[in-house]
Amino acid sequence: MSVPTIIKKEIVQSVLNSYSQIFFSSSKLLAFSLIIISFFDYGAGIGGLLAVIVANSLAWGLGYNKYLVGTGFYGYNALLVGLGIGLFYQPSIEVYVLIIIAAILTFFITIVFQGVLGKYGLPFLSIPFLFGIWIVALSGGELSALNMSERGIFTYNELYSIGGQNFVNFYDFLENNIRSSFIQIYFRSLGAIFFQTHLLAGIIIAVGLLFYSRITFVLSLLGFTTAYLFYNLVGIEFNSLGYTFIGFNYILTAIALGGYYLVPGRISFGWIIILLPAVVLITTSTQQIFLLLKVSAYSLPFNIVVLMFLYALKLREKRPRKLLETPVQLGKPEKNLYLYSGNLKRFPAAYPVSATLPFFGEWTVSQGHSGEHTHKGAWKHAWDFVVTDRNGKQFKGSGDYHEDYFCFGKAVVAPFDGTIIEAVNHIADNTIGDVNTKENWGNTVIVKHNDYLYAKLSHLKYHSLEVKVGDAVKKGQLLGRCGNTGRSPYPHLHFQFQVTPYIGSVTLDYPFGNFLLKEQNGFSLKNFEFPQKDDIVVNPTKNDSLAKALHFIPGQRLKVEVEVDSESKKWRKMAGEYSWLVQTDVYNTSFIQCEKEGAVAYLHNNNELHYFTNYVGKKYSALFWFYTVLFKVPLGFLPNSKISDSIPINMMFGGLLKVLQDFVAPLYLFLNIDYQLLLKDAGDILSSGDIEMNAEISKRIFGKTVNAYEVEIKITPENVIEISVIFNKAKIKIKCQNELD
Repeated sequence: MSVPTIIKKEIVQSVLNSYSQIFFSSSKLLAFSLIIISFFDYGAGIGGLLAVIVANSLAWGLGYNKYLVGTGFYGYNALLVGLGIGLFYQPSIEVYVLIIIAAILTFFITIVFQGVLGKYGLPFLSIPFLFGIWIVALSGGELSALNMSERGIFTYNELYSIGGQNFVNFYDFLENNIRSSFIQIYFRSLGAIFFQTHLLAGIIIAVGLLFYSRITFVLSLLGFTTAYLFYNLVGIEFNSLGYTFIGFNYILTAIALGGYYLVPGRISFGWIIILLPAVVLITTSTQQIFLLLKVSAYSLPFNIVVLMFLYALKLREKRPRKLLETPVQLGKPEKNLYLYSGNLKRFPAAYPVSATLPFFGEWTVSQGHSGEHTHKGAWKHAWDFVVTDRNGKQFKGSGDYHEDYFCFGKAVVAPFDGTIIEAVNHIADNTIGDVNTKENWGNTVIVKHNDYLYAKLSHLKYHSLEVKVGDAVKKGQLLGRCGNTGRSPYPHLHFQFQVTPYIGSVTLDYPFGNFLLKEQNGFSLKNFEFPQKDDIVVNPTKNDSLAKALHFIPGQRLKVEVEVDSESKKWRKMAGEYSWLVQTDVYNTSFIQCEKEGAVAYLHNNNELHYFTNYVGKKYSALFWFYTVLFKVPLGFLPNSKISDSIPINMMFGGLLKVLQDFVAPLYLFLNIDYQLLLKDAGDILSSGDIEMNAEISKRIFGKTVNAYEVEIKITPENVIEISVIFNKAKIKIKCQNELD
C-alpha cells in the first residue's frame, strides 16, 4: 500500500470517526448512518462535511497526534458547527467561506480547551462547538450577504425531493402512528443532535444506537425518561422540548456518564437518575438567559453537569470500586464493562500500588483486621503474622525462649519500593509473656512509597535493622528481623498500611497485591485481597525461566506454528505459520500483533504476573488462543498452585445471547467465562527442565457450564511456548518461539 493511499485511508477514517464521536463511538456503521441523516437537510450535510474535512486537514497538516486525529478527536466540534451554519443559511459561496472560517476557529478553540481541561484530566466535550456556534450566531445580524434558510418550513416538500411520494407516505405514516408525545420528542431530541427537525432522523439514530450498543440505547432512554418524570414532577411544560430541540442534553449526559466516562453499572446508572434533574434545571434557567441574546443554549447544560461531576470524582481521596472512570476508553460501553469487570480485580483504581507480603516462606495470620486483642478503632486495619508448624503451634518445646518461636529472627522485607523515613532499632526484646507498654510499637521501620501510602512494620528484633532513615529500598529488600519488642508478649510481626509517616498513625484499609493462600490441596493466588485470621499465606517465588519466556520486548518477533486436528473447516484454516510482532501503542501499552491477520493482543507484565488485558481481531486465530490460554500467569509459583480469573464475555459469546446480555449487563451478568490455571506437582512441573501447566476454560450460562476447553502448556528452557487446546473433538497445537532462535 503506497504512502498516499495510507494517508487517504487515515483521512477518511478521521472523517467517519468525527461523526460517530458525537455519540462517543468509533462505529463505522453508526458514522455512515449519521452522514446520511445529516444530508436529509443538504445544506447542513454539506456544511458539516466541509467543516470536518477542514478541521481534520488542519490537524494533520500542523502535526497533531495521528492517533487522536484518526479517532475524530479534533473534528467533531467543527462538524457540529458546520451542521448548524449549514442549517441556518441558504447554501452559497459566502456560506461555505463562513463555514471554513468557523471550522478553523473551532479547531483552535478545541486545541485551547484540550490544553486547559487536559491538565485536570477532563474532556473538552462540545465546549468548542458552543463557542464556535455562538460566535457565528451573535454575528448573524451583521452578515448581510447571507440569506437565512427557509428549509424546515415545508417538510413534506423537502422529503419529496429526497425520496419521492413513497418517502413522504412513509413519513406521514410515522407521524400519524407515533402519537405519544414522549416518544415523538425522544426521537426529535435524538435528531436535534444533528440539527435535524423531523421524526425520521431521530428514529434512524435510535436504530443506529441500538445496533451499535445496547447499553448506549438503554442509557438514551434512561436519561430522557428521567428528565420527563422530573418535568412532570415540578410542573415544567414537557412539550416545549418538541420545538426547542434541547432534549438531547439529557440523552448525551446519560450516555457520557453512564457508559463512556464511567464503567457502566448499577451505581453509574443510579447517578444518572440523580444528576438528570440538575440538567433539567440548568437547561431551563440557561434558556431564559440565552433568550435575551437571541441564541440557544445548545449543549451547555450537558457540558456543565458532565464536567462538574467528572471533576468532582477526580478530587476523591478514595475511589470506590463501584464508581470508576474508564482508564482507557475502548469506544463502546459493553467493551468497557466486560473488560474492566475483570480488570478491576487486577488493577483496582482504589489500590494503584501492588504491595507484597513482608516476608519469605509460609506465615500465618494470628490476628487480622478488627482483632480479638488489639487492632481496634482507628487502628483496626492491621495484621499480626507468625510462623506455625503442621499442628498450628507457634513454637517448639516449652515456648519459654525467643528461639523457641519459629518466626523469631526471620527476615522481614520491604513490601514495595520506597524510602525509609523511620527506623527504631534500640529497644530490647521482651521476656516471653511480658510487654513494653512505654514503647508500644517496639523496633519499627516505616517505608514511604509516596505521599499517600506508607507501610509500618513493628516489634522487630533488637539491633536487627539493616536500613536507616533516608535509605532507598526495593521491594523484597531485607529491612530487619522479626522480634518481640514493644507491646508484644510473644514474637510476631505487626504490619499495617497508613497515610501519614508517623509511628502511631492510624491504619489504612489497603490490601496486599498478589499472594498465595494455602488451601487443603495446594495454593490459590489472590489479587488485591485481605488475608483473614488463621490464613496461611506466602509470597510466590519468581521462576526466572517463566519470567523470561513471558517477557515480551517491543521489537521482538515471534515465529508461530499451528497444527489443527478438526473436522471443522473454519478451525482447519488456522493451521500454518505466522509471524507476530511485539509493539507498544500511544499509551505505552505493550501488545502482540499478528502481521498476517492484523489481530492484536494487549498485555501487562508487572514482574509478578503476566496478564493479557484485551484482544482485538477474529476469534479463529492462533493469537486469540494464545491470549485466552495465557490469560493470567504468575511469574512466581509453588507446586499445586491454582490461579483463577474471568475472561471478558464478548471474547467467546456472540449472537442473540450476547445481545440479551448487553441489555442487562450493567445490572446482572448471566454469561461468564471462567479461567483457571493449574500448576502441576513438584515432580512434574520442572520435568526435563520444562515448565508444565494445565488450564481450564469454561463458558457458563446462569452458572451452568455449556462448553469447556482443556489446555496443556509447556515452556522449555529455550523459551519455546507449546500450547495444546482440546474442545468439541478438536485439537489445536500452537508452538511459539523467538524468530531469531
